[in-house]
Amino acid sequence: MTTTLHTYPESPAYGQKLQETDLAYLFSSKKALGSLAKNYVGLPF
Repeated sequence: MTTTLHTYPESPAYGQKLQETDLAYLFSSKKALGSLAKNYVGLPF
């Protein structure tokens, strides 16, 4: 999750493109956003 939500200047071009692709998918899918939110705040036990 950290590598998806934060940018690092020293990342290679491949890593930056991979991050852009992950974010594009994340913001195009309500299910993916919901999953990220649940994992971010923690799943109920």
